[in-house]
Amino acid sequence: MTWLAIAAALAVGFALGRARLDRIVDWAEDWATPGWRTWRFWPALPVAVACLALVWVVHPRRTLANVRSWRAGERLHPAPEYRPEWTDRRTGGAS
Repeated sequence: MTWLAIAAALAVGFALGRARLDRIVDWAEDWATPGWRTWRFWPALPVAVACLALVWVVHPRRTLANVRSWRAGERLHPAPEYRPEWTDRRTGGAS
């Protein structure tokens, strides 16, 4: 019985690795976009939740990093400054 569970797990893992989920994810996103007040949202909800769960299971660190970056907001770094003395030191005064 254990070998059957292992074989089933390997088969499911292989199928998930080979599956092209682009079409079904696009379908779920298109149907869920108008909002929960439309009837089209409810059939797409289980697909969207399953896709999110799959991403969470397959790439947990990347998913957590994305959540942290979304919460942190946009950080704008100051533009680099041109300093002639720095270029003189780098080129030996030949600038």
